[in-house]
Amino acid sequence: MWGSGLVKRTRILFGAAAFGAAIATGVVTAAPANAALQAIAVDSLPGYGSSSNGSTNYAMYGAGCAYRLSVLVGDPRSAKSNLKVTDTVNGRMVTVYDRKPQTVEVKPIWRPATPGRHVLTATLDGVVKTRTVTVGTGIQLPQFIRNGTCFVLPTY
Repeated sequence: MWGSGLVKRTRILFGAAAFGAAIATGVVTAAPANAALQAIAVDSLPGYGSSSNGSTNYAMYGAGCAYRLSVLVGDPRSAKSNLKVTDTVNGRMVTVYDRKPQTVEVKPIWRPATPGRHVLTATLDGVVKTRTVTVGTGIQLPQFIRNGTCFVLPTY
């Protein structure tokens, strides 16, 4: 009888230790979910342009033009690190924004410098969100023409 009581207590202790370890693991792995970073998007509409030889500039942004990004942060006060937004194209990364978020929607300006497939990346407290966009050659129109939109040159 003495042995069975010891076995029972040992099982309870090991069970409690395993339960505590599972809770601790859940807390550690849940930490990035509390980072509050929700999404990244290009807020400005893509440029407009013509098409030729079956290619189109629909949903294409223009290099040399300015666009407003929208990065959603659920609770900016809980951010432990800076919100970093980068643009990567052809292996070259440019930092667009690198500050503590102050509002639930951070709206940095993005000016792609070269045509290609751009990967916009937002990082906050270990959480990463990306958006891939296509950029062609663009011409930023003055504000009085179509509200300063971007004209994307035809692709062939």
